[in-house]
Amino acid sequence: MLDVLIIGGGLAGWRAAEAAAKSGASVTLVANGAGNSPDIHAINVPVREDDSVERFIDDTLRSGRGGCDRSLVEVLCRESVKLKDEFPFDRNPDGSYKLLQPLGCSVPRCVSIDHKIGAYALAKIKRELAGKVDVVVGRVTGMEATVERFISSISVGSRVPARPRASGTLAPTMSARSVVIATGGWCGKYDFSDNPPELRGDGIEMAVALGAATRDMDQVQYEPTVALSPERLRGIPVITTMLYEGATFRNANGDEFLADKHANKDAVSRAIFAEIEAGRGVPARAQSSATAGRAGSPLPAEKSAIGVWFDATKVPREILDTTYIDTVKRYDAAGVDIHKEPMLVAPAPHTSLGGLVIDTHCRVLQADGTPIPGLFAAGEVAGGIHGFNRIGGNAGTETLVFGRIAGEEAASFARGAK
Repeated sequence: MLDVLIIGGGLAGWRAAEAAAKSGASVTLVANGAGNSPDIHAINVPVREDDSVERFIDDTLRSGRGGCDRSLVEVLCRESVKLKDEFPFDRNPDGSYKLLQPLGCSVPRCVSIDHKIGAYALAKIKRELAGKVDVVVGRVTGMEATVERFISSISVGSRVPARPRASGTLAPTMSARSVVIATGGWCGKYDFSDNPPELRGDGIEMAVALGAATRDMDQVQYEPTVALSPERLRGIPVITTMLYEGATFRNANGDEFLADKHANKDAVSRAIFAEIEAGRGVPARAQSSATAGRAGSPLPAEKSAIGVWFDATKVPREILDTTYIDTVKRYDAAGVDIHKEPMLVAPAPHTSLGGLVIDTHCRVLQADGTPIPGLFAAGEVAGGIHGFNRIGGNAGTETLVFGRIAGEEAASFARGAK
């Protein structure tokens, strides 16, 4: 019997696989895409002299607006410090860390590696685990674990064909001593979202069938700056740290309207919606028609929507062309020069804040607060960490911190179950 079965091919899943394998467990990982992980720009780690774990905890709790599980927040923030010894985060010529200030943080706290920490971490872990972890792409037709139950036809999606096996089946029934669910959130269900479509809450459904409790399932965080047009960029988020570099929001009249550039993402999204509801929004076809002659085609009428301008023309060129060069290149390829033109954006579902109830050991809990033996969860599939609003940069930190804990705990449980 397999020691640890991990369901989820994003950073939380691979991080759990890494930790379980290092603990000596036999591991199989079932992947159906990498979710949002390749798009993680930066993560929160308190590395500045005027920052601290306590300040990080306070920022997270304040942004969560009373909805956080404090014990999970403390684990997130305290364990995040270890990441600076694990990853070669970008530094300035004087040796200090290159930092961005995300929405919700009282000081600059986001570290990265070439602004692609998610892709970097995934590639690093996959290299290290090559030949050490069995990977199945597609779906598992069944799962048996020491959760003392059996579920038939568990699917993690079928968009990607499963790898053929010697038996001739696409994906065999698996038995494992412990299971880690790391399937991400459910914002891919929405018509307009910056999430890939495979993120539909499958992992939550699996765990609930095993008796798992959930929390805050009505809580979804909107990313305030998701591209409406040109069509080729629709659904791609624009990093909000630009607000600290001189970017601003403008309505259809060209007026700035965001009173507090240090506001949390939920407050920024509400401000944008207020402009739209007041009739000062900008139709998506406005930018599409302006760029049609240079790249792509106008936004189809059936996809017309309303947004606002995200204006980065006041951000110094040297900052745009270094810190935000990926955004510059992406828009340039679509016929928009963001040095001179604003970007048309609107809020879109970005993070599902609710999910499975877990404890600080990543054990999935039942409604009575007792753990389901052998079942663990990490990443956006779990709730309680961010409360009712997540600060920018905490998503990546969460996957790395809790993915490791879930893998270690699952491996430990498997050893005890032998």
